[in-house]
Amino acid sequence: MDAISMDVRILQSIPTPVADALIAKGCRQAAGVLARPEALKEVLAQHHVTPLEQRAEAMLKQCHQEVTQPAAWRRADSALSLLRKSQARRPRATLPCRGLDQLLGNALCGGGALLEVCGLPGSGKTQFCLQLCAAVQIPLDPNARLAEAVFVDTEGSFVPERYLQMCEALLAERRPHLDPPAAAKQLETVMRQLHVCRAYDATELYATIKQLPSFLKGRPLVGAIVVDSIAFSFRHELMENTAQRARVLADLAASLRQLGAHHELLAVVTNHMTTRFGEDQSWLAPALGESWAHQPSCQLRLEKTDWASPGLGRATLTKSVLKANNSCAYRILPAGLRDEVPRILPAQSPDFGSARPQGPPSHGCCGAWSS
Repeated sequence: MDAISMDVRILQSIPTPVADALIAKGCRQAAGVLARPEALKEVLAQHHVTPLEQRAEAMLKQCHQEVTQPAAWRRADSALSLLRKSQARRPRATLPCRGLDQLLGNALCGGGALLEVCGLPGSGKTQFCLQLCAAVQIPLDPNARLAEAVFVDTEGSFVPERYLQMCEALLAERRPHLDPPAAAKQLETVMRQLHVCRAYDATELYATIKQLPSFLKGRPLVGAIVVDSIAFSFRHELMENTAQRARVLADLAASLRQLGAHHELLAVVTNHMTTRFGEDQSWLAPALGESWAHQPSCQLRLEKTDWASPGLGRATLTKSVLKANNSCAYRILPAGLRDEVPRILPAQSPDFGSARPQGPPSHGCCGAWSS
């Protein structure tokens, strides 16, 4: 197939919502987009993109380059070079819960992987995300520079007082030599260098993720991007068009993976649980359907194990190339997520506190950034 005849939905230069709107205007192929630049401007105006002329011109230029100068195979790596890159990569975070740290292993190295954290309400998803950001910002090496992190909040679950509590405890553990004034100054730096963006709907979430490349320019210290949660904005939006929802979610996942690969940082999203039904049984599974289930590289499921013991839970790595179905115990304390003995539990399928039988196995827009 001639490159000029490529479907607009597979062009990297055309975002998914823009591609859908262009198709509605009759521009189904790259040739149609290049022949009708006014259609692209109309679509961008509908999506409130600014500055309109510059963004349209840049998008048309990228589209032209994409169809006239295909360079996919010029960027191809050998298996040996990929192995060496993987071996040279170092974790972007060391979690204070050693069980979780050992369980996740290479998933904490970043470099293009997407980690999904799922579980029922109250299982500790947001607590895990806050602890991860704190661990990224406050390295294990007491002489290392304090890093930055990005937290995209779609549920309103980010509590700055809780993050302050976690960071204060981690600073005391990892930099005990600091006197009170120095510790207070570093704590203020850590809090300032966590960039929090509130996204209220799917449009704002999409735009926020798409603005991240420009936000990350000149910020080499950013070590993690967390989206809490990816499901909240989509479980009640775009329900009438599941195909479009799947494309938008795939686009967001691809963007997060690209940012992770380009900036060598961690990309983490949280997801809800939902009930699925078979012929004669039901079971709990991560939300957003099978199309989304293929997007994360690793999946970590959290669950409460003892309702009479607050904060006690089990983490199971349900999707991983190296350590699938391994588990560890954890406890949520005022200081954050810490180990609970025994640290490593026998591999088992999580039931998330439900007596239901297990189902089939898994096949496995404008946010305002502030410094």
